[in-house]
This record gives sequence, C-alpha cells and structure tokens, in this order.
Amino acid sequence: MMKRFTAFLAAALIGFLLRQLGIPIPYMLGGIVTGFAVRSFLDNAFQWPRSWRGLMLGVAGYGIGSNCTPDTFFKLSQETLGIFGACLFTLAVSVGVAVHMHRHTFANLLSSIMGCLPGGLTAMTVLMDDYEEADENVVVVSQCLRLFVVEVSVPFLAINLFGGEVTRSAGASLWSTSMADFLSLFHPGWLLVVPLVLIGRSIAKAIHMPTGQLLGPIIVTSLFALWQGSVPRVPAPAMAFAQLHIGLYIGTMLDREKLLKTRELIPNVLLGSLLMVASSAALSVFMSRLYGFSTLTGFLALAPGGIAEMCLTGMEMHQDVAVILTYQLVRVLMLAMGVPFVIRRFFKPDSGKKGMLHV
Repeated sequence: MMKRFTAFLAAALIGFLLRQLGIPIPYMLGGIVTGFAVRSFLDNAFQWPRSWRGLMLGVAGYGIGSNCTPDTFFKLSQETLGIFGACLFTLAVSVGVAVHMHRHTFANLLSSIMGCLPGGLTAMTVLMDDYEEADENVVVVSQCLRLFVVEVSVPFLAINLFGGEVTRSAGASLWSTSMADFLSLFHPGWLLVVPLVLIGRSIAKAIHMPTGQLLGPIIVTSLFALWQGSVPRVPAPAMAFAQLHIGLYIGTMLDREKLLKTRELIPNVLLGSLLMVASSAALSVFMSRLYGFSTLTGFLALAPGGIAEMCLTGMEMHQDVAVILTYQLVRVLMLAMGVPFVIRRFFKPDSGKKGMLHV
C-alpha cells in the first residue's frame, strides 16, 4: 500500500508540473508515466487495482455526460451521416495500418488488427481471450503504445496546430486549486455522481455493455442531463483525482519485458499511430467546415484515443464536449459491438473460451 501511495504522489507531482506547462489531462499523463516507470524499472509486479480504476471511470463518465444538453443533441442529430462516415474512415485507416504491420513484422493479422483499432484497449484485450491465435503481447503492447502516442501527440497538436489553450480553472491542481474550487468539493449538488454512476454501472452490467464502467455512467448522466437541462459538474480536484487513477492503471499495463519481446513492432506502431492522428487532423478540417464546429473540437472528436481521454481534453480546453462525446461514442460502439462480429466472420474463435459479453 505504501508503494501505491508513493506512486500516487509521484504521479500527482508530475501532473502538477505538466499542468504548469499548460498540457491538457496532465494528471492522467502523470499517472501513465509514473505507472510505466515504476513497473519497468522498480517493480515488474507493480499493478494498479482494477476496481479503483473502475470507480474513477465512473467519475469521468459522469463528468463527460454532464456536458450533454438538449440543444447540442438536436444539432448533432443533423450530422448522422458525417458521424458514421468519419468513424468508418478512422476504422479503415487503422485496419490499413494493421495490414501493413502484419506484412512487415512477425505479428499475425488478427493480433495486428486487435492491436491497431482505435479506442479498443479495453474491448480488444477482452476479445483476445476468445482466440488462441491472438498474441497477448502484440495486442497489449500495440494498444498501449498507440494510446501513449495519442496521449502525447493530440494535446501537442491541439495546442500548437489548432490553437487550443488550457484554462486556469480547467487545469487546477490538487494543491494550488483556488479556494472556490476547493469549496466546491463540499457542495452537495455534484454528489449526484454517486447514484447516477451506480445506476449506469448496474444497467451496463445487466445488459453486458462493453466497457460499461465508463459508458454506463456516460449514457445515464447524458439522459439525466437531457431531462433536467443540466447537472452539476465534477469539481476540478475530484476530476484530477480520477485522472490519476485512470492514468496509473494504463501505465502499469505496459512494462519493459513486453516491450523487449515485441521491439520489432515499435516502429510500425509508432508510425501507424502518428498516421492515424494525422489523418484525423486532416479530416477534422473538412468536418469543421461542413458542420460549423471548431477545428479543434473536430480533431478531438476524430482522434484515435479513448472517450475519457479525448473528452477530458475537450473539457479542459472549453471545446464542445457533446460533439466530441458523440463521435467518440459512436466509434466505440461500432468497435465494441460491430467489430467482434466482423472478426468472428473471418477468424474462428477458440470454442473452449467464453465470449466478450462478460465485460
């Protein structure tokens, strides 16, 4: 427990320094860097509890869902064709990267596809349990490296290419937060997060929703916000606390041993990830002109990262999180619900293993 507490403090310190540099989602990045460093160089058995990460995903899910309003959803209902077209484009680019990796490395096609699909860290690491052919090292290393590249490159491009800025309140740290932010922790309104998260997680579990710990609270909070018109936001210190736990869990999924075993993949994964980010940036220019939202909002909506990471970045840069959420959510649902059926169409699962419905 002391080692975890020390790692948490180190991650918070790194996050604080990143926040001073104006980098979005600084505490999540601090957690990723700390988790990887501790597992790779200090203790290769170090892990961050999945249950802690699950609880914090619920807080992040509430924070993301609370940005939805009736007006934004009505506007987005007019963009259905663009949403699905953009999602299919992103998935097509990732499959192209996977095919290239398969042809130029030792990785088989199934493992390459599972490793390259955007936003698929949780879904693909669960789905690979169904297939003997899937190489765990390839899938985990590729997904973690892809996520790491996205976490670093997207904020950099958002600031330097699209002119994004992290506001002082959005980047509030655990220690130097303003008195108003600190007192907001004691305002009872935001504690609505507790019942909504519990309801969302319960519904997601009952219907076997993929990545339900995050999607359940997002959907329930979004529906509640649509009904009420708005819901209280999560205080900045509480969101920073959640980011630290999520980042530490992601960071401990990747260690030096796995990297050494799959070092041949690293250049392909890095270049492929940068290609997916670049294609998203190019497409965002077209989508923003077509539908009228900012190019930065479009970039975060199309970037090949996870829902939590991209939406939290949008929140900190005061972008239209409802747009980001919708595009990212549609892609994740297509990935989690459609891709497994497509994979089963071309690859035969191991009959002795269970399906992914136990997520």
